[in-house]
Amino acid sequence: MTDKQARTRRGINVWAVTGLALLVVAALLITVGLVRGQSPPQPDAASSSDSVAAQTSGGADGTESPTPAAPEAPTNTEADPTPEAKPDNAMDASTPTKLTIPAIDVDTSIMELGLTDEDVLEVPPLGKDAPAGWYKRSPTPGEVGPSLIVGHVDSAKEGPAVFFDLGALKPKDTLTVTRDDGSKATFSIDDVTDYGKDSFPDYKVYGNTKEPEIRLITCGGEFNEQTGHYEDNIVVTGHLVDDN
Repeated sequence: MTDKQARTRRGINVWAVTGLALLVVAALLITVGLVRGQSPPQPDAASSSDSVAAQTSGGADGTESPTPAAPEAPTNTEADPTPEAKPDNAMDASTPTKLTIPAIDVDTSIMELGLTDEDVLEVPPLGKDAPAGWYKRSPTPGEVGPSLIVGHVDSAKEGPAVFFDLGALKPKDTLTVTRDDGSKATFSIDDVTDYGKDSFPDYKVYGNTKEPEIRLITCGGEFNEQTGHYEDNIVVTGHLVDDN
């Protein structure tokens, strides 16, 4: 399969497969230590039309989520689905290069992320001014389907990171992704939700969509001093409102 064919298929069926929990695991690895006294903002109930409370155990046991397998290829019955009309505002594939979120003063470059040899999502480098990262097996921002961008929240060494304020976003805030072909995809935020690791709704977050959508993910919730990780994930969901 050519890269172009892979891009075309992934937004239709490859993305909605089992094994998507690997992305949750990767998102949780995006933090390695909170700077005490600088807690990142958390979403409130008004930030989502169907906010889900974090399902935590109340006491950390130091265990991590199991490392899941990589996304599977579609079955033969899925490989050639009945074509659906392309939404009028859907864009052609083009690699994202920059992300701006005016409401929280984010202006960052975007790097491409793949999978490690263990089939775990790569994460951006943990350093000062580290960029956000786009998972290259998800649709490019503006294509039909959920495009996935992850970023660090903070670290003990570097302090607040690119997605430190992600939880402060509200519905109807906007974000814009600049793409390699010079076009820009602007999304309106629909909800900002805090999900517990053990109750993360894989298919709701990563499942196929009929319209161009975006998912921004970072860590959130309570910081577990024993494990050195946050207990939840913050997920921002948005839909395409402008392409130019």
